[in-house]
Amino acid sequence: MTKILYKYIIKSFIKVFPLITAALALVILISQLLGLLNFYIEYKVSFYLIVMHLLSKLPERLTQCFPIATLLTILFSIGNLTKYNEITAIKAAGTNINKIIMLLIIISSIIGICDFAIREFIVPKTSSYNEKIKKEKSLAKTDFYNQIIVLPNNIRMTVDHLDIQTNVMKNIVMEEYDSNFILKCLILAEELNWKNNSWVLKNGILRNFDSDFWKEFYFKDYNLNIHITPKDLAINDVRYSIMNIRTLKKYIKRLQIFGQNTVTAKIALNIRFASSFCHIIIMMIGLALTMNIREKFSKIFIFILFFVIVFAYFGIQAITKSLGENSMIHPFFAAWLPNIIFLTLGIYLLIKLKK
Repeated sequence: MTKILYKYIIKSFIKVFPLITAALALVILISQLLGLLNFYIEYKVSFYLIVMHLLSKLPERLTQCFPIATLLTILFSIGNLTKYNEITAIKAAGTNINKIIMLLIIISSIIGICDFAIREFIVPKTSSYNEKIKKEKSLAKTDFYNQIIVLPNNIRMTVDHLDIQTNVMKNIVMEEYDSNFILKCLILAEELNWKNNSWVLKNGILRNFDSDFWKEFYFKDYNLNIHITPKDLAINDVRYSIMNIRTLKKYIKRLQIFGQNTVTAKIALNIRFASSFCHIIIMMIGLALTMNIREKFSKIFIFILFFVIVFAYFGIQAITKSLGENSMIHPFFAAWLPNIIFLTLGIYLLIKLKK
């Protein structure tokens, strides 16, 4: 009987989970389409690019749907067993309920591993493609202010204003560091223009520093021989989703080298791991609640309750993330505190279930 029960639970997950995930992702994609409809019409984006732009966001949307899909799958599989007192019959037959709980935890762990793999190996590529389409079709803004741009060869550039339509920067400060990150060159300029696939400074001062002295000279035009396009230099809300863990760690290290705030990036790194574990925790809570369903509680009530749980989880995560970004709590706890809170709740509910 135990094997039949295991097969039923696994079969239910295999059938229901992908359908619910796909349905939720479709709702999100339709919402995204409606939100971007004005952009598509304004810039006359072709039907093919619209489809590719939306589909390139699909892997990321799927991972966002996994938690609620996990809960709803429990509702439709375990919920039916509980509602018709089949769980009671299973217990009476001598089947250890702990084995069912362990099986579901293993299933949620597999979902968590898939979530991590998608975020690590697929989402960075599809999100990068999505950003490429946005840049090519001007679906992003063109004016950027107070930009700090990290360039190769230990160069940091600060720009008051960057306009990627006119390819002009205003009020530029460039700092070049040696291998020991000691300042060796400083450039101050009024303007930086993109000409002939290179950046040319206008009306500025260049200072070269040595161990004993420094030299300074003025210039009207100075070619930097930097061939990075204006669009590639534009920094607009760094998207951590386009980075895998290795790239994100390198990005954090670069921020540290140039003295920039790394808190948000560290929180994003911790959330990458915390998000994969949330499926186990949500599974525990959902299982405990589903096994306590009585006939007086309809599936609609439990359905709404599950949505409340998921939104409560992500709501607390948003709060702790905000606290972390404002340096009120450590980045680790900013990412993991929701898991700790809901794990405690899940363990409590399961213990109460056994009693």
